Amino acid sequence: MMPTYVSFYLDDVAPYVASGGELLPVDASALVDVLEYIRQEGIRGAISVIPGMYTLLLRPKNSHERRFAEVVARLGEYPVDPHMEIMTHQNLFDFSRMEQTDGPSEAEWLDDPEVGVEEYKRYFLDTIIAGRELGVRYTGLSTPGTHPDMNPKVWEALLRLAEEGEFPNSAVPVFATIEEGDVPMEPRVRARRDKFVVLDMPSGVWDYLASWRNSPDWVDVDHYVDGEGGGHLASLIKAGSFMAIFHMHWQGLNPQTGLGWKPFQEMIGRLKSMFGGMIEWKRPSEIALEFAKGGGPSW
Repeated sequence: MMPTYVSFYLDDVAPYVASGGELLPVDASALVDVLEYIRQEGIRGAISVIPGMYTLLLRPKNSHERRFAEVVARLGEYPVDPHMEIMTHQNLFDFSRMEQTDGPSEAEWLDDPEVGVEEYKRYFLDTIIAGRELGVRYTGLSTPGTHPDMNPKVWEALLRLAEEGEFPNSAVPVFATIEEGDVPMEPRVRARRDKFVVLDMPSGVWDYLASWRNSPDWVDVDHYVDGEGGGHLASLIKAGSFMAIFHMHWQGLNPQTGLGWKPFQEMIGRLKSMFGGMIEWKRPSEIALEFAKGGGPSW
């Protein structure tokens, strides 16, 4: 029997987090702690790199931002995929002036039916180039916010970029929705030509590791895996899903200010002890490639 491929998305990674109407700095050492834990525990996932969230990491204004950019440039040393969560996670970015615009937001833009393939492709490519300047090569896309009704031209734009070699792999994973309770789960083909494919790869569990709110009301390890082997992540594994992906937010997970760091470690311990023989950790890009090779039931 094939194992269930397990992975995660870590969203909103930035040198600052918003809290109570102000921005709090999160030291680069917190990101190092997360990366070292991932490597030591043998787990795999994707981490969002957002060049223009709250600041412009390409042009760090102080030593705090410079240290954070230096750690981001070392992501290739760890078993994680760099995902673009678009350039700012806020309003659209003007690449000619290298500054954020007054709007609309990137989230609104992704759903806008009036936007064409070439506009999406250009903006994605500019973000990919910004990522390379930071020292990362994006493997896929995590959208700001959830997008069950995303403009289908997004998928085509990503496919064309894959065909042009702008992604390292022929299969491009996209995290755009959260579909808790959809069991079993596997990638969905959204655009495909020859060997190139763009896959919709949802999270199967809502973020109960403090979430972007960094709230104790949103901490619940049992939601994933409880003491009896139940929970939403457990149900995906027990159903023999091709994949079981969960997502987290930097606001709640970071070890410096996040309330979800210890619960995350507890959840990983339960997952490994109860289901270690039924799962295999892979990055989203690796899951996408396995599916594209014919490993997925509906491919």
